[in-house]
Amino acid sequence: MVALATTSAKGFGNNSSLCHGDLGNLELLLAAQARPEYRTWAREVERDSARVIDGVESGAWKSGLPEGVWTPGLMVGLAGVGYGMLRIAAPDRVPSLLSLAPPVGAWPGRGDTGASREP
Repeated sequence: MVALATTSAKGFGNNSSLCHGDLGNLELLLAAQARPEYRTWAREVERDSARVIDGVESGAWKSGLPEGVWTPGLMVGLAGVGYGMLRIAAPDRVPSLLSLAPPVGAWPGRGDTGASREP
């Protein structure tokens, strides 16, 4: 509970990255909200999601590199910001990269992601 409160209060505004920025911190709150005992965090998740979305929409997103230098990368750059925005929009359909969640809709009973192994 302390980690959630601290992340919500102080974990936003430094950079937008998945790695160690707003979207990575938001992932902690999204994961907690999915658990029954933390469903009361829905308001905070919504508020913090709106802060992140507002920053990205206004063009104020910053990469996780020093000085917020632009990079296309996944963990600290623009690709991760895009992926994080997809997570905010559909957390039940877009798997969490940070928790190594499997692809949504993996074929049951096959033990894999359902991707075809045929050429």
